[in-house]
Amino acid sequence: MQKIIPVILCGGSGTRLWPLSRSGTPKQFLKLLDEYTLLQRTVVRTLDILGMNPSDVVTVTLSSMRDETFRQYEEISPFLKRHVLLEPEARNTAAAVAFAAQYVKKEFGEDALLWILPADHYIGNEEALKQAVLKASKAAANGYLVTFGIQPTRPETGYGYIRKSESLNGSGSYHVQQFFEKPKHDVALKFLNSGEYLWSSGMHLCSAKAIEKNFVIYAPETWQAVVNSLNGALNPRQPLKHIYKQIKKEPFETAVLEKSDSVAVIPCDPKWTDVGCWESLWEMKTKDRAGNAMDGNAVCHDTKNSMIMAQDRLITCVGLENVIIIDAGDSVLVADKNNTESLKAMVQNLQAMMPNDASAMIIKKLGTHLAA
Repeated sequence: MQKIIPVILCGGSGTRLWPLSRSGTPKQFLKLLDEYTLLQRTVVRTLDILGMNPSDVVTVTLSSMRDETFRQYEEISPFLKRHVLLEPEARNTAAAVAFAAQYVKKEFGEDALLWILPADHYIGNEEALKQAVLKASKAAANGYLVTFGIQPTRPETGYGYIRKSESLNGSGSYHVQQFFEKPKHDVALKFLNSGEYLWSSGMHLCSAKAIEKNFVIYAPETWQAVVNSLNGALNPRQPLKHIYKQIKKEPFETAVLEKSDSVAVIPCDPKWTDVGCWESLWEMKTKDRAGNAMDGNAVCHDTKNSMIMAQDRLITCVGLENVIIIDAGDSVLVADKNNTESLKAMVQNLQAMMPNDASAMIIKKLGTHLAA
């Protein structure tokens, strides 16, 4: 089997997990579930699944996140710092994947397989993911861009969907018929009931050679811009900012996968979630008999299906249902657990508010710390 190189995408900010996730401390750096941060858990899981040396892990992050990434890696293995690629500015995942593919090609060869992994996802069944990687590697070795499709369990409107078609030579992978953006509830319900659709996980497995080939065909400007940003750079892990910042902001899926005819999908059910909102975090946490997940100094009475995360002060809840209460010390979020999609809009509104009075000044101060 060809060598698999994990590529951890450690960017993003997780606006829907405000006020804990902010521009200075995005969600991948937070300990939301256990003793590890989401980034650390992703790395540990990956090393366990592949049984590999930490010095072969590639990470793509922002220059502004370098110190925290290094600090968290030191707690696991200093060898993880060997291949940390530093984007001077966030340009979304198409640029990050192109950057990583060019680096992996030079360091490990064009036949090396990149296992592209977001740093902030949760996996409840590592063995299921391991089996999916083994199956996906066969298709990837034959030049396919393989994406991991999650068996849907509900009519989720916050995820993209993939429609699979015929089997790919009985390998466990399938040809992709079509990608769909986040659907409305009635459409998502039809997708779920049909059995033909999978959630798009953001995890992919492809050779460096196949990534380059498809970028050159479907997103040549992005590929060439990354090449140009690395030409003349003093550090092969840190491209020139004045060129890199001009790259189009676009997801890898939109730039390449949705256009290519060489895409396959591997269906799997590793108990995956992208930890994208407070509701998804509540689903993963241990709850009492009333369905409440509580961290810190919190007490509930006649309260159901809620999540309370307290710090030093005591938070008490009486007669509530389906609420999220998050105490971040300098700010408190109180929200309907089932309406967390509105949180991103609220954060954007906070950032846009003008300091016309004392209360607005406080909001503006908080807004400078909000995740972009």
